[in-house]
Amino acid sequence: MLAITAIAIIVSTAICWRAAGIGRVLGVLDRPDNTRKLHRRVTPQIGGVAVLSGFMLWLAIGTAFGFGDSEFVTTVLLCGSGVALVGFTDDQNGTTPLARLAFLVVFMLLAFALDPSLLVPRINSMLFVDVDLPVVIYSALVVIAALGIVNSVNMADGQDGIAGGMFAIWTACLAYSTTGSSRSIAAVLHVLCLVFLVFNLKPRGKVFLGDCGSYGITFVIGLLVILAHAGDQVQIETVIVWFFIPVIDCLRVVIERMRRGRSPFLPDRDHFHHRLEDRVGKTWGLVVYLGSVGITSLVSTIAPHWAPLCLCILSGFYFGTAGKRAKEAVAPVLQRADLRSGNVISIANDRGRVA
Repeated sequence: MLAITAIAIIVSTAICWRAAGIGRVLGVLDRPDNTRKLHRRVTPQIGGVAVLSGFMLWLAIGTAFGFGDSEFVTTVLLCGSGVALVGFTDDQNGTTPLARLAFLVVFMLLAFALDPSLLVPRINSMLFVDVDLPVVIYSALVVIAALGIVNSVNMADGQDGIAGGMFAIWTACLAYSTTGSSRSIAAVLHVLCLVFLVFNLKPRGKVFLGDCGSYGITFVIGLLVILAHAGDQVQIETVIVWFFIPVIDCLRVVIERMRRGRSPFLPDRDHFHHRLEDRVGKTWGLVVYLGSVGITSLVSTIAPHWAPLCLCILSGFYFGTAGKRAKEAVAPVLQRADLRSGNVISIANDRGRVA
């Protein structure tokens, strides 16, 4: 599989290297609007395409040579590609949030149908008694959790390095925790995410992840986590620590928007990474964000009995930091007037970058 891995790395690197031209051909360019999208130049949203092209190629070739559990690999190939396509369509033309949610539910249910080993209706705990649940309730909880994680990562993808960095952290934790084909899948995905990070953090020739990546890669990681938890390789406390920061931030932002009488899908600059940027600057904000996710995730992975302490530390850190702002930075205008038609065009995606 080393030769196939090398091919996957070359494919992902080549797509990132030629991202500008590929982005123009595919119609996935992110243009500054001087309102929320404050990056200086038109930037290709091709990072997810690069990572997943190499990854899916690796899986497909590996499957042809009898790699891994055929049911799980088929599930990752079909459902992961399907969710990535949903995100790619949003990058191209824009889709409604409810449509994306509906497709996520469909692909999650399809994953259950393709690989029944994902459905082990038990919540495995390190500290408490394992809880057996009816299949319907367990399935519903897993679907809700998957929707929450995918959308929280999509909302967190508002600063270079954050989503890619979390992907690298989580796949490293999965590679450590799991065995067999799951470990190989996590390790290869980890390497490809590092390739993307190199181009995402470049000052010139930058590449954005795009919804194709934030949806598709997060969904694949979610499938790996579900399988690892079903196999009692990762306990629920550890899983909560891994995803705590993006998920709790998503919940806080959505609740705050609704409290103000605004749509939960309209963007602003009130995310955790925005607040860190206001306090310590963009670079140190990224270091603090990924440091808080990375250190606690690694500790809870290597020593699961420390997960509750990690969760307490994360809670105190997050609410202590997110509770106050260094300055008010919520975008005052989230709609722009179309002067020619008199219509108002709503901005529907949740990315605000300063590059």
